[in-house]
Amino acid sequence: MRGVAEESGEVAQEEPEDQVKKTDAEILYLEVAALTGIDPQTADVLEERIERARGGRATYVITAAQNATPVFAAGWKTLLAYCLHNSAQLLVIPHRYKNPTSVWSAKAQSHDWWAKETRPYLFNRRVELNKHLVVLGDVMTQPTAKRPLEGFETISAAKSAIIGHPKLELLTIPTPGTRLPKIMTTTGAITKKNYIPSRAGKEGEFHHTFGAAVAEVVGDRFYLRQINMRRDGSFCDLLTEYDGDTRRTYRRVPALVMGDTHVEVIDPQVVKATFTDDNSMVKVLRPEQLVWHDTFDGAAKNHHERGRPFHAYARYKAGKANVEAELNRCFALIDKVTPAATKNVFVASNHNDFLREWVENTDPRRDPENCVFWAETYLAIVRSKNTAWTTAGATVEDPFAHWGRKRLRTAAQAVFLDRSQTYRIQGIEVSFHGDRGSGGNPGSRSVYDKIGSKTILGHTHAPGIQGGAYQVGTSSRLNLTYTVGQPSAWLHTHCVIYPNGKRCLLNVIEGKWRA
Repeated sequence: MRGVAEESGEVAQEEPEDQVKKTDAEILYLEVAALTGIDPQTADVLEERIERARGGRATYVITAAQNATPVFAAGWKTLLAYCLHNSAQLLVIPHRYKNPTSVWSAKAQSHDWWAKETRPYLFNRRVELNKHLVVLGDVMTQPTAKRPLEGFETISAAKSAIIGHPKLELLTIPTPGTRLPKIMTTTGAITKKNYIPSRAGKEGEFHHTFGAAVAEVVGDRFYLRQINMRRDGSFCDLLTEYDGDTRRTYRRVPALVMGDTHVEVIDPQVVKATFTDDNSMVKVLRPEQLVWHDTFDGAAKNHHERGRPFHAYARYKAGKANVEAELNRCFALIDKVTPAATKNVFVASNHNDFLREWVENTDPRRDPENCVFWAETYLAIVRSKNTAWTTAGATVEDPFAHWGRKRLRTAAQAVFLDRSQTYRIQGIEVSFHGDRGSGGNPGSRSVYDKIGSKTILGHTHAPGIQGGAYQVGTSSRLNLTYTVGQPSAWLHTHCVIYPNGKRCLLNVIEGKWRA
């Protein structure tokens, strides 16, 4: 259809380019780019790269940046070098802190800007790295939040999620037993500490972690790790220390703290990924010490099943009711997988305690299959110098430790911790199992987070990070009979201790622990 101007014979005049009315989207684009430095075109490019890589293999490094705050220069340089060396895509999630007394400059009076170094990587979108993992770049969290993941448990539906936040936190969300649990994690930050001198500000400053989340994606699988920087910006990842443009490799890590072992019901895929495959954690990382939680399962005489005759009959029929035989199978696996130059550290744990509880609560006259071993264990306990009266009360010999010292071929490499004993590796307390909290109350990450020491716990089978408390998962099968029909947060997760004293959780997914 011809316009009115053409019909009248007049020539239509074009408006000057700078006077052409812009669409709402164009206005928003310009405002965002000008005011914040978050260029929507940059986010478009990053999202396009992620979409092209989806279904294949890719590595992502995700960190966070606070508004009106400079980058931590040494850490930023190292992070860029790491991404270059590992062909990783860097994503920086912006988060906002309304800070009327910013310590950095008068420019902070206009808060909505981000350091220019981060702008090519700023990503404020929600995008799936694969069908099980999503980056929640559109979630701007308050950096002083005590529990930054609280309230976001359902925001990603059934998918695991990464949220930008300077406090490092990780938890697993229960899902139906047929699926792996959902992992929720924050990232740590790459901008300097910039908080007001309030109580919340000081807490935020204390928990501020320079770091990032590493996500290795292979098809529908993903493997998450934590980068935790030192004050000089250096950090360790697996067998390499990165420091600016410099990379240093080391032959061994100080320790690997393993998820609760439960040898009788251990998952064969975890055995391979942890110990026996050529690319297993132990063969690659060559830990100087292996820390074991709940090594013995106690399935032969599980006191939780006392008075359940059908369970007892099923065990008897399967040949699984002999306590001594189960203990020997436990020791056999330890001997099989322990490298010659590695020390084993056995943490006092509630399942190891099942052996003592079985002796205390069993009438051997009603258990002919186990009566001889019961008697031998009873005598070993009462004759031990560790069973004695002290100024603090009675102490009792640990029968798991007693038989371990006698029957393990690798006993000379073993340390059996008792409940009162501390044991530190690189300044991290590893002697707590996690079943006991303060004052005789049940344990939890929140309890151990408050004690003021860095700790690594076991017990719950649900890994996580809360402040100074890291918690490993389990090495057992995930579908045990007493979890059937229940949502579960269990995951096959170990924790490596690096030479620089930092820690990292390593998950075993479908028999693999990295891409």
